[in-house]
Amino acid sequence: MRKSRFFPKTLFPFLLLSVFFLESYGKLIPSGNQVGNETAKSKLEFLIAKKRPGLSTKERIHLVQAIERASYFIRFPKRTGLTYQVPVDRLGFLVGLIQTESQFHTRAKSHKGALGLMQVMPETAKWLAKKEGISYSSANDLYEPETNLLLGVLYLNYLLERTDSLEATLLAYNAGLGGYKRFGGVPTYSRTVYKYYEEWKQMPIPQEIPISESLASLISI
Repeated sequence: MRKSRFFPKTLFPFLLLSVFFLESYGKLIPSGNQVGNETAKSKLEFLIAKKRPGLSTKERIHLVQAIERASYFIRFPKRTGLTYQVPVDRLGFLVGLIQTESQFHTRAKSHKGALGLMQVMPETAKWLAKKEGISYSSANDLYEPETNLLLGVLYLNYLLERTDSLEATLLAYNAGLGGYKRFGGVPTYSRTVYKYYEEWKQMPIPQEIPISESLASLISI
């Protein structure tokens, strides 16, 4: 008797992550999208090397690839407001947000308990994972770049759909949607993200990647 083919349930979470990073998540507006550009990847690797000199080359490249892939899935709404008419570089926008939240530290933890690159709250991660059918076992999952970026971008998209400007989205990302609607947000937060975004846009093409501290220590021996 011929055996029927099936996918074990344990493979589903991995398949979902693969779909997220390899297929298009919703329709994207191709405004200012530099993802896939070797120049943009070089800029990102240079920036990470500068901010996290202790990372190995392998760790740095892995982080570049994870952030690059995640930026594809930011969904800016098609709206008539001035904020959404200006072309936005998805990769640069995500880089600005990550710098503001964690400075590229994958194991960053805030005093409120937000974790990882995009400083996702475990409660938010648990809710989103259940909502989207994503495998999520504990808060430690948020220290994995792919999981953190997946849930962080999904949360960002959720807020983009429920706010009327990028600034409002950023303030809600920082304070939570409920907190933003009740109390507003901290203006310096969105200004910091924009500052890093502008620095990204004006960043020259790097000629070489800074050598890591760990490699430098080996060379000096």
